[in-house]
Amino acid sequence: MSVPEYLPIAACIFLLGMSKGGFPIGAVVLPTLILVWPTAIGPAKHAVAFMLPLLCTMDVVAVTLYRAHIQWRRVIHLVPGSLIGVLLGSIFFISDSHAFISVSDRALKIIIGSIGILFVVYRLGRHWLAAHIPHRETPRPAVNLGFGLTAGLTSTLAHAAGPVAQIYFLMQNLPKMQFAATIAGFFFGLNLLKLIPFVALGRLDLATLSLAAKMLPVVPLGVGAGYLIVRTMKGTWYLAFIHIILFITATTLIWKAITAG
Repeated sequence: MSVPEYLPIAACIFLLGMSKGGFPIGAVVLPTLILVWPTAIGPAKHAVAFMLPLLCTMDVVAVTLYRAHIQWRRVIHLVPGSLIGVLLGSIFFISDSHAFISVSDRALKIIIGSIGILFVVYRLGRHWLAAHIPHRETPRPAVNLGFGLTAGLTSTLAHAAGPVAQIYFLMQNLPKMQFAATIAGFFFGLNLLKLIPFVALGRLDLATLSLAAKMLPVVPLGVGAGYLIVRTMKGTWYLAFIHIILFITATTLIWKAITAG
């Protein structure tokens, strides 16, 4: 890879670090990363695999910062469903020569783009959800299973389980610090779990890990920038910016997948 090819990838990792620093721009990263990926063969699958070790590194930092506020007993409720979701998501990535179910890179682009658009819709309607969804100290087992499965599946396919986790923990009416901390704890465990099928299926090869290692210096810069922006920029401005960019990026990704020859 040349320097011009490294720069847009580094920019995406910078944005990913910003999301861990509190600036909620993480949903923009994967669609953008796919669009700038330097190879035309399988950019969606490669981008998803490339992000995982970086996410795990960031999760360690987040759990360290929030460790006193994490409600692990609430995270445990999602474990059975998450295991099933990760398993189902992994099946889609088994190579075509060995699988009875597989997903093409074009289909994955459409899935990721659609998740991005749905995320914008979710963000715009989150206040309505907060006012109308039932609040329970402990959700029913069926609810735990459904949310865990959905989170495991969408996270394995596209690292896109953020809205699912937010809605689930929002139902439990947690204080701000416990809410953010428990979500951090959940993704710490979920991303570690995803490492097993990613490694078993050969998706984390030496080239992917080498590229991820080269991007590590960008992570603290992104986290620091996210922390600073959250405290200086008006919430309405930065949320509007994120929604607009994500909608454009996700729509472009879907359009490119549909019109690709």
